[in-house]
Amino acid sequence: MPHGRAWKIHNKELLVQEVISKYFVQSKYESFTRQLNGWGFKRLHQSGNDYTAYYHECFLRGLPHLTVLMTRVTSNLGKQIPHVEGEP
Repeated sequence: MPHGRAWKIHNKELLVQEVISKYFVQSKYESFTRQLNGWGFKRLHQSGNDYTAYYHECFLRGLPHLTVLMTRVTSNLGKQIPHVEGEP
């Protein structure tokens, strides 16, 4: 996204062929999104340009030093219900 706070997948097939199969152990899109959730990425549900984009407070353009603060989310919390009002 132009503001650098979120990113969006525009072509799932190309992502799987060119990125996931090359840089990740798993080769399925669903496994990749499960990994995103496990690292605390949130899928945005607000309408507008950021709809269905992914966001993480420590994954921001131009601030790579923040990524060391990213940790795996505690397991067994169940699926979180989207809270549109709390989105960035």
